[in-house]
Amino acid sequence: LLRWQSQAATMAMKDVPDEYAKMVDPATFEVEAQMVDGLTPNQRARIVEARAAPSMPWKHLIALYVLSGSAFITAVVAASRQYIFVENSMSAADIASACPYGDLTYGDDIYSFDGHHYQVVGSKDAVTNWRQAAQDANSRCYNGERGYLVNIDSQDENDFLYAKLMLRPGFQANVHDAWIGATDMSNEGAVSWIGPKHLVNGVKFWEGGPNGKAVDGRYNNWAKSSSGTQIEPNANGSEDCVEMRGGGGHWNDKNCYQPNEFFIVEFGTPATDH
Repeated sequence: LLRWQSQAATMAMKDVPDEYAKMVDPATFEVEAQMVDGLTPNQRARIVEARAAPSMPWKHLIALYVLSGSAFITAVVAASRQYIFVENSMSAADIASACPYGDLTYGDDIYSFDGHHYQVVGSKDAVTNWRQAAQDANSRCYNGERGYLVNIDSQDENDFLYAKLMLRPGFQANVHDAWIGATDMSNEGAVSWIGPKHLVNGVKFWEGGPNGKAVDGRYNNWAKSSSGTQIEPNANGSEDCVEMRGGGGHWNDKNCYQPNEFFIVEFGTPATDH
């Protein structure tokens, strides 16, 4: 980028003809000022005075414009790098600063388990796709920390959340399901948890379909058949988001734009962040 700046400035200084680089004659502006209707003599004098001041040659101005434009590009690149840095190393202070108005829980109960905090959100009449659920979760704050769709790292955590889901008014087992924070939108077949510090490139925990494998032994709870054979995720290419099923708390991949009535929110650093 610096090399481009230098070359562009040199070209600007070289290619502009010398006749255009001369100082502009102040008398030209005096005539111009006299031709502008509605100006008082004092206003005309101000214009002539300002225009008659020593000015920069045109080719110098062009070089300045080129360098200013390249500086803007440099700033954009720096901002992009800063975003990547925040994406991958957001501190507790950064997260807390995202909740300047204190707790925003919208009346839903807070549940605590093993140092983590959760909400079960929704109703039997709700129609919410995965993206909408993720946006809603991200709008919530508790204890100075922003919400996100839950990341689940153990059977105990999954069982706790499923029990709270079953107690949610209006929730019916084998009828309703709930969105959780897993997806393979970024890389088909590589299912990851999306949450703090991992808003784009999540924490991968599963690779492949029903016959795939856990990444680094990470916890998973995919749905199984009555015979105990794993049948999810079926990875058919159009099911990129994950739900917790009402019939037992197992997981199923589903089209992100299909509706669910409920979703589960988590606050703070997820247990999956290891």
